[in-house]
Amino acid sequence: MELLLLLKLLHVAGAILWVGGATILTLLVLILDRRGDDAATMAGVSYVALLGNRVFAPMGMAVIASGLLLAWLAGWGLAAWTVLATIAVVGTFLLGALVLGPSCERAVRTWETTGDAAGSVVLGRRVLRLVRLDLGGQFAIIALMVLKPGWADPLLLVPAAFLALGALGWWRGAADARAPAGQPA
Repeated sequence: MELLLLLKLLHVAGAILWVGGATILTLLVLILDRRGDDAATMAGVSYVALLGNRVFAPMGMAVIASGLLLAWLAGWGLAAWTVLATIAVVGTFLLGALVLGPSCERAVRTWETTGDAAGSVVLGRRVLRLVRLDLGGQFAIIALMVLKPGWADPLLLVPAAFLALGALGWWRGAADARAPAGQPA
């Protein structure tokens, strides 16, 4: 097998695990939160924190490194989709590493030390709002890599739509957070 094809396979498999795993875990925690079971929600958030550090962060770094290596080896250089995907990847990775991960850990630590699931869920819900934006960014990255649009290509609207949906999810989550107390966000 050609080295470039093997590298593409590893890159795509890593991206599937990274984005797919984050999506499934997010959906699980959202379902638990909608049920109104604070303890179950916090258990889900604790798994997100655990897997974020041990699986998603290393997988993300491997996907980023293999993607940059692929762009260099294949000569894709400054194509619109590689530049925009790189910017989005760095943004989602930094959001995850600097904001989402520490916020998840803080929510879990608060829950474990105080036993107050209801109070900790407030922190967990803040994370879930940001995760919506993060997932919008990750799906935009996938759209860029699959569609490979040029700078003037109308297909650039597809990743823009994913980013807009992520921002709308974040904004809607912020509106839910202002809902009356005692109701799931």
